[in-house]
Amino acid sequence: MPDIHDNLTVTVIIPAWNAGDDLDRCLAAVLKSDYPLAECIVVDDASTEPSTAEIARRHEVKLVTMDRQGGPGLARNRGASLATGDVLMFTDADVLLHTDAIGKAVAVLEAEPGVAAVFGSYDHHPDHPSYLSRYRNLYHTWNHQLANEEASTFWTGCGVVRRQVFLDLGGFSAEFERPSVEDIELGYRMRAAGHRIRLLKDMQGTHLKQWTFSGMVKTDVYYRGAPWFALLKRHPDVPNDLNLNLGARIATVLAGLILLFLVLLIPGHPASLPLWPWMLVPLGAMAGIIWIQRGFFALMYRCYGTGAALKTVPMQFVFFVCCGLAVPLGYLRYWQDKRAAG
Repeated sequence: MPDIHDNLTVTVIIPAWNAGDDLDRCLAAVLKSDYPLAECIVVDDASTEPSTAEIARRHEVKLVTMDRQGGPGLARNRGASLATGDVLMFTDADVLLHTDAIGKAVAVLEAEPGVAAVFGSYDHHPDHPSYLSRYRNLYHTWNHQLANEEASTFWTGCGVVRRQVFLDLGGFSAEFERPSVEDIELGYRMRAAGHRIRLLKDMQGTHLKQWTFSGMVKTDVYYRGAPWFALLKRHPDVPNDLNLNLGARIATVLAGLILLFLVLLIPGHPASLPLWPWMLVPLGAMAGIIWIQRGFFALMYRCYGTGAALKTVPMQFVFFVCCGLAVPLGYLRYWQDKRAAG
């Protein structure tokens, strides 16, 4: 590795579970950073495939192995406990950091001592060519590019935090045993403690993940949606930002309205409604979603053409239905957590 920078030193921490060749590409990108690193720590989260450790050993990194799988949050905590850098740079094993990403984040921390953490976004060019992977990647990017730069949350796909702030807050919560909202939860605690968080929109990485439809639904309902809603119940003062903006909330209500009327328009049951004029209700609601998300549809068109933009209409309906389904599950999780806490 190059000589350590005179100012803030950086430790990169990457949790990995059965990461395969993605980890090889991830580490190659990290070690090409134009900002000198103090060290890079790969935490193998008890992978069942030996290739994760084997790949890490090919690179100039420190390899740490967890005794049992505890999820990326605990793996990151383990890496942080061994880190020597002033700043912790978190990324995932399926992300290729741009060479200037770390340097851009450190420049903000050096210029603004009151900022505790900085995070970025994926770029516009996901590695996997499937429509679903492109759609998911671009929707994430679009939300981040529109969001407020003074942020209220944190993201570990491409994010840095001052090590002492991270340690003082106790790191990531142990309640999340799989990839979930552990980074968002940490961001809420940072903000509640009075720390500033910055979203740096040109701090980016390329996402390698191949999405599937079932994986998308599970993520949006169970793994992120419901836990995120439960977090919002615990932190009701969080501003409307990222996926929580007013437009997204209205779109979720409209998607629920569409689903309700699609059921009511099915003929043959006691509550069925005549097709005309009631079909205008779901059509109008869908038009509302398209209007609210018009910027995203335009971005899909510019990046991938008319076909991809048209496919995105039903996909956004599915996404907002999943968001709506996550609400009652999030309420249930919140009340269960509240009862367990006494």
